[in-house]
Amino acid sequence: MCTSTRLMFLEFLGTWLYLTIGGLGTLNHPYLPALTWGAALTVGTLLGGQSSHLNPAVTLGMSASGQSSLSSLPGRFIGQFSGALVAGITLVGIAPATTVQGMVADVNITNIEWAEPWFTVPAYGSTMYSDILTFTIAAVMFQLVFCASSGSALYHGISLATIITVFGPSIGAGLNPAREVMGRLVVSFYHWNWDVFMFYDVWAWIPLAWSFSGCLTGALIYWLLIEVPKHLETKKKQKNTKSRNKDEIPYTIDHDDQEVENLTVILDEKPMTEKPPAPPAMPNFDRSPPQQLKTYLDDKETSPSAIKKFCKKNQISTPELEHYLARYRAVPVDRMDLGNGVTVTVTDVAQTEEEKHR
Repeated sequence: MCTSTRLMFLEFLGTWLYLTIGGLGTLNHPYLPALTWGAALTVGTLLGGQSSHLNPAVTLGMSASGQSSLSSLPGRFIGQFSGALVAGITLVGIAPATTVQGMVADVNITNIEWAEPWFTVPAYGSTMYSDILTFTIAAVMFQLVFCASSGSALYHGISLATIITVFGPSIGAGLNPAREVMGRLVVSFYHWNWDVFMFYDVWAWIPLAWSFSGCLTGALIYWLLIEVPKHLETKKKQKNTKSRNKDEIPYTIDHDDQEVENLTVILDEKPMTEKPPAPPAMPNFDRSPPQQLKTYLDDKETSPSAIKKFCKKNQISTPELEHYLARYRAVPVDRMDLGNGVTVTVTDVAQTEEEKHR
């Protein structure tokens, strides 16, 4: 609710400033339509902010293309039409007296030279079909540039000035339906009739209807040709990024100058993890026959000091060593390998114990 209200006031202020400056510029001599309306739109957009449109037809197109929320559409319309109404009243108050008196006195719409500050009049010699085609093409171009400019006030002003230069002031300035409706409404209040809407075979419906249709068409063209491919490309990049993240190995390089550089290695193939070789199976001395023990045990001679060193290194106590030796007293082999190059002469120790008992 707060966002919609804020946007409504921004549209109101921006539209009011845009149409007031543009209307006053039409009274200057020489009248430079492109410079006047282009600069007025730029200043109005600066006041309204990058999110402002200052034009109901543009707002409809932006909402249709998804660049503006539909929930903000009513508030923007209210702000734009209200700003155009206040701009028309402001022009009545600050315009030269001769212009205002000519507007009030021309009740029958016989001389519309005074009309330019409030609304657009058809060009001399124009036809309905040519005006419809021209308004539609100009609105399509303006909407395309508006969608691509990302809210830039300067680009908005340049695009409107270019359209006015190419198509004429009756087309460029008439692309704003808020100006065409509310300006005529202010004039009809002073005339006490609706002739200002009906003159020239109800020509007023052309800038109203075809500005909306042209901007809506331009927005749909931009959406189909620009936004949809961009969206598909973004989804494809995200998919590729997700697949790459699975095969990425981040690592850090520490330089001598204490700068840390974070790098990422992308592997085309999944890293192979080599399993450590399995240790050789230990023989089961309880079940191995004597002939297998003879084949397994080493014939290396060893000294008592080497046996003590081996036991100390592997934390084998003397009772444990005696227990190992006692297990193999009945085994008819010469030596037993305790590992790490240490071999115990089993037969000699057994014979020594027998001699002690004797």
